[in-house]
Amino acid sequence: MATSGVPPLPPDLEPWGEKDFAPIMAFLRNQIGITLESHRMGLMQARLRSRLQAKGFLSFTHFLDQVLKVDPNGWGTQLLIDLSTVNHTAFFREPAHFTFMAEKVAAWLKESGNAPIRLWSAGCSSGQEPYSMAMVLAETLPAPMLQKIEIWASDLSLEMLKVAAGAIYTTRDVQGISPARLRRFFLLGRGPREGSFRMVPEIRDLVKFRHLDLRNPTWAVPTDFPMIFCRNVSIYFAEDERLTLMNRLAQHLRPGGWLAMGNGEILPGVPPSLRKHSPSLFQKEG
Repeated sequence: MATSGVPPLPPDLEPWGEKDFAPIMAFLRNQIGITLESHRMGLMQARLRSRLQAKGFLSFTHFLDQVLKVDPNGWGTQLLIDLSTVNHTAFFREPAHFTFMAEKVAAWLKESGNAPIRLWSAGCSSGQEPYSMAMVLAETLPAPMLQKIEIWASDLSLEMLKVAAGAIYTTRDVQGISPARLRRFFLLGRGPREGSFRMVPEIRDLVKFRHLDLRNPTWAVPTDFPMIFCRNVSIYFAEDERLTLMNRLAQHLRPGGWLAMGNGEILPGVPPSLRKHSPSLFQKEG
């Protein structure tokens, strides 16, 4: 990255310091709509600094002036999204939700005839959640019924969606998965791929990935999902926006459908269209 002609920083602004970083956080909040909790800002700052230094930038301010202000919808903005939305995820995290889902899906399939059952993993990160949904359903349902399942998976981060669609995971990623599930649902890498694990086609084919921003006014997804997983996503929203998020998710549930949020999420309340079933499960009225 050429830096000739770059104006110097103000004398009281230390390159890569907190004041230098503050306008980036403001851009992230005001232009993208992501609000980071205080304990995550340091990690974000370190990640971004490493990426920018590798590209030849001299400070966060230079990145702001040369990239974000020049093209607010360009690669710099997507970089901020990718770095700020990388969240901890794991296979079969908060397992009670998957058991609940499997029981409901089996009942819905008996009622649906030939109609497909569509489920949505909103904020799927690197794919562990929707693939866990698919594996549990593969264990629960006979093969002909499994073919009626469609799992929609979406995320704001293109970087995470690329990982998810590739469906290749490390030994660390699959820690905690039983040997029986590893044998059934994963292909063991060989040669240059040794030590990696890839989801089998049976599971990959059940999941379709989409790039989607939950802050956009419209979402190109159905409005009749019987169940939506949107777990540990609201942490990227300001507190006063979380109720709005839940209300909009409810609009994409069919009457009687279910919304699963994260067990540890702090939610300001429950929209009128939803009824709280447990700390993290909500049912749409109707």
